[in-house]
Amino acid sequence: MKIDWDEDKRQLVLETRDIDFADLRDLLFLPYIEDQKNDAPEQYRIIGFCQGKLCSFIVEYREDGQEEHIWVVTAWNATKQERKAYEKETRGY
Repeated sequence: MKIDWDEDKRQLVLETRDIDFADLRDLLFLPYIEDQKNDAPEQYRIIGFCQGKLCSFIVEYREDGQEEHIWVVTAWNATKQERKAYEKETRGY
C-alpha cells in the first residue's frame, strides 16, 4: 500500500521528535496495534517499533480513485499508556 504525507510536516516531526514518516513502511511489517482515534475525519493510531523505538502514528486511509493509500498525519514517541497497550496486545508474537 502506498504511504503519503505532507513533506513540511514530515521534516518538522523529524527535527523535533526524531521520527521519520517513511519509517511507517517498515513498522507495518512488524507486530503493531491499530485503533480508531477520531471519527471526523476517520483517523487511526498505529503503534509499533520504528528504528528501535516504540512510536505512535496517526494516519488516514484515503482513496485517490485508483487505490487506497495511507496518509500520515503525525507521529510521536509512544506514551506509557500506549506502551502498555502495545505490550498487552502483542504479547505472544
